Amino acid sequence: MTEHVRIEKFRTAVEIERRRMALVSIEREGDIDADLVRRLRFDLFRGDALTQDEAEALFAIERVVRPDCPEWRDFFIDSVVDFLIWQQRPSGVLNEFQAEWLVGQADAAKTLTAFATLVAVLEEAHRTPGWFAAAVRGRAAKGWAGAEIARAA
Repeated sequence: MTEHVRIEKFRTAVEIERRRMALVSIEREGDIDADLVRRLRFDLFRGDALTQDEAEALFAIERVVRPDCPEWRDFFIDSVVDFLIWQQRPSGVLNEFQAEWLVGQADAAKTLTAFATLVAVLEEAHRTPGWFAAAVRGRAAKGWAGAEIARAA
């Protein structure tokens, strides 16, 4: 491995750690507004791929903080859908493991944003496990808060 490759790997690891710490800090502070989301989207992530840990940290923020910020909702849904559907291979496909992970995360959060993420993944994926659509409909039937609003949107 060349010195250049080692340096790049180190920079990548430092950047991922910086992003993870920022998400942990947001979870602890619990104060999310449009400006913070803008900084997350454009300064911290800059279109870079999420890691599994970062996706889980976003769900932790959704569970614990329960942000009521439209910009957060858009950022969250965009990030999770991109992570699951477009960053993984084969792209456009939600596999069995990803579907189980997503449903588990959404069930733990039970928020409008989590439900909207399920719907967005269902709409954007070219292929999902056979049970996934029924699972999303089942959560709507259970009366998740905001499920009607999410379906209408």
